[in-house]
Amino acid sequence: MENIPAPKGWVMFKPLAHKRFSDQIVSQIIQLIKEGRLKPGDTLPSERKMAQNFGVSRPPLREALKTLEAMGFLEILQRHRVRVKSFVSPDLYNPLAKALDNDSSMVFQLIEVRKIFESWAASTASRVATEEEIEELEEIYNQIENDFKRDELGVDADVKLHLAIYRATHNTVLAHLAFTLLESLRQAQTMTRSVMLADEKNKSMLLKQHASIVEAIKERNPRRARGAVLTHLKFAEKYLKKHLSPKESATLEDPR
Repeated sequence: MENIPAPKGWVMFKPLAHKRFSDQIVSQIIQLIKEGRLKPGDTLPSERKMAQNFGVSRPPLREALKTLEAMGFLEILQRHRVRVKSFVSPDLYNPLAKALDNDSSMVFQLIEVRKIFESWAASTASRVATEEEIEELEEIYNQIENDFKRDELGVDADVKLHLAIYRATHNTVLAHLAFTLLESLRQAQTMTRSVMLADEKNKSMLLKQHASIVEAIKERNPRRARGAVLTHLKFAEKYLKKHLSPKESATLEDPR
């Protein structure tokens, strides 16, 4: 899974008082996660930068990071990189990903969930997103456009864009739920996108739909943002139904 870049400007960490340093670091980082200033997928700065910001040496910082990893808030990667984990347990994520992979009807159920969550997220983001978050949406859209120009699927950038919309709502719980839902969808989307993008018309349509979502959020237009998301998800839903096998289509039309 691709690392999502950390937000710009890591002045959010405060110098520590004369208490147990590692405990204070743990408390600060947990609070930042609860406030949504640290979001699922964010990569923390280097140990050197964090130690400077906290005003401590590296040993208490490393102790705090290990504690947060054990608590499930952080994930320590290779080369000492540290990433914020989702609140949602892998006990949900892993079975959900497998279910989506083995049962196409589950993909449609996930689309229905996304219609509810993501239309609200886009509408809310259009009202509360910061200028920096809107710039991030535009940058990610450009990544999708460049991927398509190189005849790539653009799945990673697509997931990143939709996740950035959830993050821009400043709703911490929803951002963590969305992280799990979208990561579960990644594998299924890779399979369907390869078929969809074989038609140049679909490639153009997807770009237009994503552009409409980003533009509506940038214009601070909640109604248009909500409608743009629903148009995009309904397009994907209609396309997938059309390309299901007859047996799968019958299952969707009559779930009994």
